[in-house]
Amino acid sequence: MFEQVKRIVIKVGSQLLAGEDGLNRNFIDKIANELSTIKQQGKEVVLVSSGAVLGGIKLLNFKRKPKSIQEKQALSAIGQPYLMAEYTKAFAKHGEKIAQILLTAEDLRSKDRFIHAKDTFNSLFKLKVIPIVNENDTVSVEEIKIGDNDNLAAHVSVVVEADLLIMLTTTNGIFDKDPNLFSDAKKIDVVDDINQLQLTCNFNGKSSFGTGGMWTKIEAAFKAARKGIPVIIANGKEENITTKILSGEKKGTLILPKKKLKAKSYRILYLEEPKGKLFIDKGAEKAVLEKGKSLLPKGIKKVEGVFHKGDVVSVFSEDGKLLFKGIVKCNSTELSEFNKECIHRDDMVFIDRIED
Repeated sequence: MFEQVKRIVIKVGSQLLAGEDGLNRNFIDKIANELSTIKQQGKEVVLVSSGAVLGGIKLLNFKRKPKSIQEKQALSAIGQPYLMAEYTKAFAKHGEKIAQILLTAEDLRSKDRFIHAKDTFNSLFKLKVIPIVNENDTVSVEEIKIGDNDNLAAHVSVVVEADLLIMLTTTNGIFDKDPNLFSDAKKIDVVDDINQLQLTCNFNGKSSFGTGGMWTKIEAAFKAARKGIPVIIANGKEENITTKILSGEKKGTLILPKKKLKAKSYRILYLEEPKGKLFIDKGAEKAVLEKGKSLLPKGIKKVEGVFHKGDVVSVFSEDGKLLFKGIVKCNSTELSEFNKECIHRDDMVFIDRIED
């Protein structure tokens, strides 16, 4: 199915990279071998990799996880060059060169910086260099934090316009419940509807090193899928897992791509941090959802937060259901006397359906 894809993003998490005393060099060698093989087949690959904090823990001989954001940032600063040195050695065995790209959410929210990031990736592809991406933890604070490398991988796949995103984890794909706890857990081969998946599966629990559990991966994967990018969640411990997938073997769980969101809509829905909340009455909800109208101030029942013209806000029904996100045309203090549409139809992105 994926033999003809040209550009692939591959994400590896801290569970796979964690060794007994820090970074797992055997796994780093394994992933370097697989990506080098893929590249030498004429494809373009991007690696999204965790591991900087683990590297810092290893170098300082820490016996615990960091307790504060400042400690995590310090460990990341210490561990990032160590991580890249390990990758440099591993890829050099196959004659491949790598580049480091560190991103924050702000780099992706800004249209100009988004384009600059895309240009950088394209230049690296032309130079036949493999980009290795991580979040810039040393400067990230809550306002500019992407959150985890599952989401980062989804966003990077959008930036580079990937043909496929492969998210490697420690299980053989998505199961209806935790296969480590339940012997009767069933693997799901293909996912089309994330809402149905949430209703039928139990995704409770976290790993000891990972930022989030399987549901975090699924949510991130669906972001890429809504941009038209197929995603496979598979077991990174399996030998040659990525090359097997690209040679046509059915591995892991496939999240099917959806009708493609526009870049603006993707940014509104997944990259911009909403600055406020609007709660609308049933009349406004019907006008927007059923009749395709813009949102007028008279339909707004309650406002939360402080926002300015051009900010993204979340819009809820009266009973608190998130309906859509959109760009406001006025400040939060102006809504009561604003006599024009406050969110134009073209600036709305709906949660449960994809707009043209």
